[in-house]
Amino acid sequence: MKKIILYSLITSMIVSAFAGIMGLSAQAAPVSVPLEKTVVGYYTSWASAKGYTPLHVPAQKLTHLNYAFAGIDPAANSIALANPQRDLKNFEQLRSLKAANPGLKTLISVGGWDDSVYFSAVAATEESRNSFAESCRAFLVAHGFDGVDLDWEYPVSGGKAGNLSSPGDTGNFTLLLSTIRQKLNEQSLIDGKQYYLTIAGAANPNYLKKIEAGKVAELVDHIFVMTYDMHGPWDSRSDFGAPLYSPSEYSPQYKNSVFEGISAYLNAGIPAGKLVLGIPFYGYLYEGVSENNNGRYSAFSSARAVTYDAVKNNYLNRPGFRSFYHEEAFVPYLYGNAAFLSYEDTRSVGAKAMMARNLGLAGAGIWELSQDTGGELLESVYAGVNGK
Repeated sequence: MKKIILYSLITSMIVSAFAGIMGLSAQAAPVSVPLEKTVVGYYTSWASAKGYTPLHVPAQKLTHLNYAFAGIDPAANSIALANPQRDLKNFEQLRSLKAANPGLKTLISVGGWDDSVYFSAVAATEESRNSFAESCRAFLVAHGFDGVDLDWEYPVSGGKAGNLSSPGDTGNFTLLLSTIRQKLNEQSLIDGKQYYLTIAGAANPNYLKKIEAGKVAELVDHIFVMTYDMHGPWDSRSDFGAPLYSPSEYSPQYKNSVFEGISAYLNAGIPAGKLVLGIPFYGYLYEGVSENNNGRYSAFSSARAVTYDAVKNNYLNRPGFRSFYHEEAFVPYLYGNAAFLSYEDTRSVGAKAMMARNLGLAGAGIWELSQDTGGELLESVYAGVNGK
């Protein structure tokens, strides 16, 4: 833990250097003092089809639940349900969950990897921005949500093939957020309720160059930093999916880490209190790896994502696999049968949550809840981020 403390001191200096740089505009997010650290959990619409309904969520360990995902109707420039029959049934259960847990805030998350195709178009003009923002306001009121989370993957470039994009996305993203914030603030004046606006952002400096980071931070309640997928099946070598720190050992490919991802935002002047550190409840299994380094940094024949539930039920006690914990990266992994499995456990997610607390971040968050149906990882995140 000495390494965490050292990095915490260094980053605290970075945070202090940027304190007070950005004032709040009239359209800024309302200021509130949370009683506990933020814990955000993404709940996916398809989880209910697998039997993990909203009523299974351990809401007492969450402050915010983001329902993923809604899409965009390009004809109407409005928010749109991805699966109306399933979504409306889930929404009903979310309202029941909130009734039993009054402190829980629910947000509708728009976009994600598969549904970000029309963000560029809806952000492009004042008319389309107003239409989309008004649809968000009406959606929240109609379905009992407390806010909207924009998961635009990604402005300007990147994301899924076929996504619309433009160099103008940089400024238009800010304008879209400003318009939504205005509509939410207007609704607050009508019903006296606080409404939340958040975004999910990539954990790298390149993403921050494509948005007006300081202006965005003023407008949103928090930024969920996707500090995972540091490595994955798109790489040429097996590697850790979310190492807390980059290992000092040699690797034939690029290095990246959770600490570096969060540091990119702090170095860009984003206040620590606006950041939520994202934690994966899944890992990656690489098959056909070399026995060198117990499968680390090896060429592989195939790779795929594996949920924590699957790791626990299908791999931890499988004959031929050995368990390891990388003391620099602060992550566990398995090796055996010519396979390397990078994943998370209660110790590793607790270390990530502790980092969020030590750096003074708003809190931590999870992608995604149904991958840990027993709730043990969530329990560790909650304890770590709140110092319990």
